[in-house]
Amino acid sequence: MLLKGLFEHTKLPLLSKSLKASAIRQRVRANNIANVNTAGYQRLEVRFEEELRKSLRKQGIAGAQTDERHIPVGRQRAVRVQPEVYVPDDPGDISGANNVDIEYEMAELAKNQLLYTAATRFTRNTFLKMKSAIRGRIAS
Repeated sequence: MLLKGLFEHTKLPLLSKSLKASAIRQRVRANNIANVNTAGYQRLEVRFEEELRKSLRKQGIAGAQTDERHIPVGRQRAVRVQPEVYVPDDPGDISGANNVDIEYEMAELAKNQLLYTAATRFTRNTFLKMKSAIRGRIAS
């Protein structure tokens, strides 16, 4: 019960989702880059942050879900948001070429790396604070 409280009522579930989204986005970007010369290939994108923001904005009241059959209230709705891979609505060249822009994909790959690094640092800091709280010391 204590571990469930520590891990479900902190920001760790959201950080975990963010790390998962970054990993999926990395694979999608790598796939797009690998298919840069494939005729007719439609690039893929990952939708996560926008849906997470929408879910977090909808928080009207805070609540605790004491049973899995209860309706989630508050932040728990945000934890249910999953990364989604989709084909964006931007048509490829009618000549049969694809719609992958290598420069855009490389820039997005670098952006994703920064997001992943930030999420891992936040996760690390959260665990350090928990460790300090358990030991009864002030986190640095």
